[in-house]
Amino acid sequence: MKKFGICLLALTMAVLLAAPAWAASITPYGSMRLGTYWVNHDFNDFDPGWTDDDSDSSLMIDIADISRFGAKGQAGDIYGVVELGLVGQENANEYTWAAGGGNNLAVYTRLIYGKWDFGGGTLLVGQDYTPVTYVSSQQGPGIFDDDTNTSYDVQNAFIGVGTLWDSRIPQIKLSLDNGFYVMVGQNDHGVPPGAVAGGDADLMIPKVVTGFNFKKEGLYLGPGIAYSSYNYNDEAVAGTFDDNITSWFLFLHGKVDLGAAALKFTGHYGENLGNYAISARSNRYDGTLNASSAYVNGTDVDNATCYGGWVQAAFALDPGTLTLGWGYSSSQNDTTAVADYDEKDELMGVFVNYKIPITDNFSATPEFDYWDGMDDANGAKDPDHWALGVTWQMDF
Repeated sequence: MKKFGICLLALTMAVLLAAPAWAASITPYGSMRLGTYWVNHDFNDFDPGWTDDDSDSSLMIDIADISRFGAKGQAGDIYGVVELGLVGQENANEYTWAAGGGNNLAVYTRLIYGKWDFGGGTLLVGQDYTPVTYVSSQQGPGIFDDDTNTSYDVQNAFIGVGTLWDSRIPQIKLSLDNGFYVMVGQNDHGVPPGAVAGGDADLMIPKVVTGFNFKKEGLYLGPGIAYSSYNYNDEAVAGTFDDNITSWFLFLHGKVDLGAAALKFTGHYGENLGNYAISARSNRYDGTLNASSAYVNGTDVDNATCYGGWVQAAFALDPGTLTLGWGYSSSQNDTTAVADYDEKDELMGVFVNYKIPITDNFSATPEFDYWDGMDDANGAKDPDHWALGVTWQMDF
């Protein structure tokens, strides 16, 4: 027992002596983001299940679910990050007029990865953003952020309107110092629209993204290509389909410093972005057809053509920064299997905000957003949406 006590004391002393050196290499951090917005929807040709009104408005004050805390550190040639997200009071029910107060206050994993610097580049292993995601400075909630069981997207960043939101997925990414990179990550799958449910989905290859980041003073250009494919077989459940569902798209990210203004933009073109798991491109009120996804038509696959992008200009106006932005997305599947649903499903948004630094780590960003639902694949008028408010952010 005495020997055990001596060993325990020695171990405790060793940990205490090592703690200052260990702590010096770990940096904790956090970010609180609170949205205070007046939000209005004109439902046009669609009535949500909770209301028969033509339009509805609501004042919402809530923690954005991209609020986070984490830690980053260095151990030799390995750099690591662990980051958790904090879901706000009403996020379980959105800020909808049907919401009864979610009181979720959940915690979820945002980032956890290690990055090895091997001299000519880095190798990232873990969960991180994918290279296709490139967000704008748009702050307010998105046009379809009024459905239940989805998050309140303060700092929506034009997700669904030009921004390719691929979230954060498990991946391996090799980045070379000359700008070239390749990423392989967890693929997405599911029952493709039109197929019989209960079939077998086989993931044979990961998501693959490759591209090149070109950087020089005042200029950044990031072209790339993304690809994914999985097999779905529904023959065992009285279906007729056994084939691959394939997605691909080209993208270009960019930023130009023009002195008086900073111009930032992105654009994309490809097929079947919905099957790739690019989110928020379709009207949640009408589940007849997601025009951004492939559709199984008997034994054939009818592909969806998707394109879009956004552009913003930021101007330094003392004491803050004024930013104006415009975004657009289009998705079309001209399948003959769904009558009258072969038109473009379009969405456009604009915003103007002014980021005001209150202290070094505290800012307030007043913003006005307007989202035009335009027409959907059936030619119906999707909802329009506007929001006016402030995003408050404290980083520590």
